[in-house]
Amino acid sequence: MPSWRSRLVLVIGVVVLAGCGAAAAPSARPEITDAWVRVPSPGATSTAAYVVISNPGGVAEVLTRVSTPVAQGASMHRTTTSTDMGGMTGMEMVDAIHIPAGGEVTLEPGGFHIMLDALTGTLAEGASIELTLTFEHAGEITVTAAVRGG
Repeated sequence: MPSWRSRLVLVIGVVVLAGCGAAAAPSARPEITDAWVRVPSPGATSTAAYVVISNPGGVAEVLTRVSTPVAQGASMHRTTTSTDMGGMTGMEMVDAIHIPAGGEVTLEPGGFHIMLDALTGTLAEGASIELTLTFEHAGEITVTAAVRGG
């Protein structure tokens, strides 16, 4: 019959192993909704795409890359307003967009957004395109985005 010390060591071992298993459990994949692409202006070779990214997991996630077959380049940007230049609006490229655990980030006009550069064809209202979003933990997620007026 095992001693009380042996039983205690066994119980502690089980608790420690159970805790390790919980920490190693994969986080939930981000959910991408409301994906859309602005119809480009006539003659334009670039446009913007927007999505809502929800992170139901318990671990923060990071959007690190975006691609699409309809553009030679896709990059993440943030709209900025200069305080020292009379309130001029511009945009700057960002390397990543952070989505907090249990949180949500909306890529929208006037905020974070995706720029699609060197379009490879015409994007007409009512069409749809694929966007592939690459996340630090979840990897690639491909969604369909509707092309619509802004």
